Formats: sequence, C-alpha cells, structure tokens
Amino acid sequence: MDAELLAWLAGRHRVTSPAQLGDKARRLVAQRDAAAAGRRLARALKERGVSVRPERAEGMAAVSVYCTLPEARAFHAALVQCAEALVDEPGAPVRTRGQQMVDALLELVLRPGETELPPVRVLLTLVASVATMLGGDAPAELDGEVLPAEMARRLAHAFAGVDPVDGAAGPGSAVAWQEAEQAELAAWWDEVERRLLAGELPDEPEWDPNPLSAAAPGTAPPPDTDPAPSPGTDAPPDAEAPAGAHRALGTAASPPDTDPAPDGWWATADRAVQNADAAVRAARMALGHAARSVRTERADAADRAAWTASPAGRADAATDALGALAAAADARRAQLAALLDRTAGGGLADRPRLALTDAVSGALLTLTDLPALRRTGACGRPACRRLEACGHDLTGRPGLTRPGATNGYRPGAALDRHVRARDRRCRFPGCRRRVPVAGELDHHRPHAAGGTTAAANLAGCCTSDHRGKHQAPGWTDTLAADGTLTVTTPTGLTAVTEPPPH
Repeated sequence: MDAELLAWLAGRHRVTSPAQLGDKARRLVAQRDAAAAGRRLARALKERGVSVRPERAEGMAAVSVYCTLPEARAFHAALVQCAEALVDEPGAPVRTRGQQMVDALLELVLRPGETELPPVRVLLTLVASVATMLGGDAPAELDGEVLPAEMARRLAHAFAGVDPVDGAAGPGSAVAWQEAEQAELAAWWDEVERRLLAGELPDEPEWDPNPLSAAAPGTAPPPDTDPAPSPGTDAPPDAEAPAGAHRALGTAASPPDTDPAPDGWWATADRAVQNADAAVRAARMALGHAARSVRTERADAADRAAWTASPAGRADAATDALGALAAAADARRAQLAALLDRTAGGGLADRPRLALTDAVSGALLTLTDLPALRRTGACGRPACRRLEACGHDLTGRPGLTRPGATNGYRPGAALDRHVRARDRRCRFPGCRRRVPVAGELDHHRPHAAGGTTAAANLAGCCTSDHRGKHQAPGWTDTLAADGTLTVTTPTGLTAVTEPPPH
C-alpha cells in the first residue's frame, strides 16, 4: 500500500495536503482489507453511545455522540437547520451559529413538547460506483467522507425502499464461527485479567538460573529426615550451620528482615516450580491465541476465495461499469434497476443520478438518470418511446452532455447539481470543507463583468475561501474548462487543484 500511495503522489504532480493523503489512504485500506474493516465496524457499532466530560473552563462540559457516519451527518445537518430557524429576541445579544445549535439541541431534547422549531429535512449525498452497488468492496462516499461498501448499500436501499438481496456473504460479513472465536477470545482475556488482579499470575516470572545453589548436595538433609545437630564447641567460630538449623533448634538467630521468604532448598525449589507452572500456563494461552489467529486467517482466506469467485467478486474485479453489470447476478442487476427507477419521495430527496465519468481520469462528464438514458437510446418517435431498444438510425440525436449555461446569475437546478457533483468539496488548495448546500458557487470571471453562469466558469467554495477569493489582495486564480483551478499566492507560489475523481 505504501508503494501505491507513493506512486499516486508522484503521478499527481500537485501539492498534496495531509488531509488529501489521509483520505486516499483510508480509501485504500477500506478496499484492500475489507474483512478487517467489516470487523472493526461491527465492533464499533456495539460501542455507540453518548458521553460527557468536564472542560477546562469551570462550569463547562462537552457532550460527545459516537454513532455511524450517516447518522452523524444527518444529525448535524438537521441541527444546523433548526439553528437557522431560531430568531434572536429584540435587544438580546446576537448568538453565533454554534450557540444557536446548542440552544436548538437543548430545546429539542429537554423540552420536546414545548419547542416551536419546525420540522426539517436534511440532504445527504451518497456517491457509489456501480460495482459497489452490485456487491463490490470499493468504498463509497457520503458528503465527501469515506463510507464502507456494505453500509452504503444498506443506506441506499433503506432510503429508496428497496429490499436488499441476500446473496453470498462478502469477506467483511459477520459469520457465526467468527463470532464464536471472538467470544472465546474475550472470555480468555477476561480470565487472564481476573487472575492478574487476584495475584495468581506474576507479571514477570523470576527465573533463578541455579535454583538449587542455596542448597548444595550434602549441606541439607532430605525433608523426610531430621536436621543435623548444631556444630559443637570444637567447630571453628565462623562455621556455618546447615540451612534451616536455627529454625529447627529454636535459637534466637533469625533470617535477615530483607528476605521474608522461608529459608531452605525446598522453598527455592517450590518457587521454581510455581514459576515454571506460570510460564507453562502463559505459553499454553499464547499457543491457543496463535492457533485461533491461524484459524481466523485461514477462514478469511477461504471466504475471500469464495467471494472472489462469486458474481459480486467478479463485479468488483471488473474494470468498468459495463463489465460489472455483465458479471453481476441477475438479482443484483434487478435490484439496481429498481433503485434507479425510484423518484423523489420517501427517504429520497431527489431521483437517483448516474455519474458518467472518464474511464482514465475519473473526471465527471455528466449527470444523468434512467429516463434520460432511455430517451438517449431512442429516436424520439412516439412509437419508440416505450421500447427498450430502438432500431432506427440515431445519428444526430443529442447525446449525454453536461448542462448548458444559465442566463441569470444563479445556476439552474441541473447546472447546480452538476457542479456540486463535480467538485464536492471546496476547491481552494488544502481545504476539505463541504460546499454549502445553498450558494457558494463562485464565478471565476464575475457575472457583472460578463462572466457566464456555466460549468466552465463555476467552482465550489466554502464560505471563508469564497470571501477570501474576492477580498484577499494579491491572490490570483485561473479556472480551466475541465475544472482545474490554479491559485497563485502574493509571493508567487502556485498550487493546482483538480476536481476529485469519482
């Protein structure tokens, strides 16, 4: 993966920000290691919750919500709209957007029956490839953030009211044996923690390189014999009594206070046996963990091989959308067609769109939908409008092109949708903010100076960079027809950004 990231950086010939590099790395990880990503997601779903912690300022605290990306995006977008509905009282201090959002949240949670906030509707933009919708591993994109493939499929089907197809499980799906292995591993770890806390397992077993050195052969009797008598008066004054003689004879001598452990070679041997037993238990647990890891890896490899040979795996390996459609199962194709046939309503704010992109660069060419594709494939005669295929000559028929220019200052709905789908994020170098839903499509050549409201003259910006483009002195920018933006700083540094590939 490092080599692929380096090759991607070398091929860009552009200034790459840490955020752009991190986004690319997350996409590669999500696609290359879908099984591990699926397991991480399954564990994370069980940890959803709300927490509170005190802040540095006295009397302040922070509330954190841990949930899925679609839930978080919808929650934040709804809260923004609720905050916009709040009106400051005459003479009251003007509240910031953040303060309004906090007040709206408190109104909705603490006084749900008393709030006068109107119902809101949020807009989430989901971008997924045809191969992903047909069961592939390639991650999708939700409001510019990486979304796992399975979550993207479930989200699209839930919004459109289409029942998901129960096909072959992908490599990231939860399997019963994997759940059993995880439960067994968790139980083993709980037992280890309990024994460590109870002092049954030493942190680091103390091994004596010569455990019987304190009792050389012949210096101490076996434990089933009487201890030797103390040395007589003829013994030299510095003669040492055998180990344990003081205790056996009841003399006043006692071991040093620094070593409370009992003397004798049998005590040393007992400690050695205990240490060996602890080491054996630790080795057995390590071997068990290793065996479980090997079984998990083998099962993952078997799942991967089975999934690669399945229609979903063949669709994921296809080089383009047509190849993915040809390799997919009939049920998957029917499900995708049912999704594209949906119109606005229910959980959908708009009709699902198809993004036609350049096969080499991934640049957006145009946005279309299923009815538009059908109209393009027919001659336009009334008798052919409802036919799946038209046998007439289609030479000269309008094809799939990007929307034309708008006469006024604000772009039309189709043009606005096209530019936002092309840029998706602020085009200023290094900025990763989302383009606001309303407005912030900048005219490269000002409309008042004769600039057209067309895709070649529009670029998505966040609010801050949109203002800076018009107000910061010394900055210049150039927008190419394909959407490539070149920004030059007052010091002469040049940075180039391109629309992100699909």
